[in-house]
Amino acid sequence: MKTLIFIIVLLFTAALITFYAIDNPGYVLISRPPWSVEMTLTVFIPLMVAGFFLFYLLLFMIVRLWRIPRDVGRWRGKRQARTAHAALIQGLTNLAEGNWVEAETQLLAGMRHGDTPLLNYLGAAMACEGQGNSEKRDEYLALAHKNAPQYDLAIGMTQAWLQHRAHQLERSLATLNELRAEAPKHRQVLKLLAQVHLELRDWTGLINLMPDLRQSYAMTTREIDELELQAHRELLRLSIPSGRPGVLDKAWNAVPKTLRRHPSMIAIYARQLIQQNEMAQAESALRAAVENGWDPELVELYGQAQGPNPAEQLETAEGWLASHRDDPKLLLTLARLALRSKEENKARGYYETCLTQHGPVDAYRELGSLLEKLGEKDKALNAYRHGLELAASESRATPARGLGSTISRFRAAR
Repeated sequence: MKTLIFIIVLLFTAALITFYAIDNPGYVLISRPPWSVEMTLTVFIPLMVAGFFLFYLLLFMIVRLWRIPRDVGRWRGKRQARTAHAALIQGLTNLAEGNWVEAETQLLAGMRHGDTPLLNYLGAAMACEGQGNSEKRDEYLALAHKNAPQYDLAIGMTQAWLQHRAHQLERSLATLNELRAEAPKHRQVLKLLAQVHLELRDWTGLINLMPDLRQSYAMTTREIDELELQAHRELLRLSIPSGRPGVLDKAWNAVPKTLRRHPSMIAIYARQLIQQNEMAQAESALRAAVENGWDPELVELYGQAQGPNPAEQLETAEGWLASHRDDPKLLLTLARLALRSKEENKARGYYETCLTQHGPVDAYRELGSLLEKLGEKDKALNAYRHGLELAASESRATPARGLGSTISRFRAAR
């Protein structure tokens, strides 16, 4: 519609100009002796317009010819950029699909004319890691540092991650420590650093990392708590070989007070005390822990701590029966304490009650040993047989544990 209106207006204007030119055509004289040119104004104006158009066309052609080399260069550059971009996309696609050789080839093909050399080099490094070629991987990472030094953190994180993936844990740790010096609160640096410390079983390093993990929220509170608990547990176990109580006490005092109340930590500490024959200290620690919060594992350890007064220990444990009468670990502990107190009949009763509550294999072994001492060999053999059957069923349920250790305990008891 707009085009039609424009054409009508144009025709109307042309008609008015034509009518005006017919009535008054005008006169133009161009004179330069010895020549002169005469024409009407209505002829002169179209000639001037045509001349200007021809002059402009000639000038435009000259300029375009002059710019041909530059325009060809620009066209070639755009074409190369499009090719490099397509190669980058294809390379990253192959990288995601796990086609390592094709990914490296495509990423290198787009390296020369691409405007993202950082992505090309990092992708090529990942592709080399996928092929198991650590040397070329490190070469590409070095080139990435050289071409994009402003992105050292991203390159370093990629390097540490690839080293970790290749199980080069010491090298990954060194890289992460350098990154931590530059960015002390970077979440991903701290998270990967915690993972590397964990896999290296560097419990001291992991414990030292805890404050930064909490302040940066690099992991959930629950994950950090579990890591801290595991690190202190493993570090406390390392005190066992020394055989010196002072070392154990020092390690225990180094544990945060909140973790010292955790049952698993108390269990490790008590086992170490028992192994170092610090029975009185173990009995006291276990009694306080059980009375503070019930835990079957600690109750069982209480029966292994041979304190100076077995009768008093037995009386203490019997006081727990009121609220935990059906706990097989408590019944096993009571049987052991009664046996240590020379009350064989009471011990036998606790063993038998423990087994009715589906007690552990050790209860069969210890009951068999007690019956054998009492001269009831047939019943002792029956207890051993039931214990072996239970051990065999447990072994079938968890084959990795095997049956050898259980059979060895039975033979030792007999």
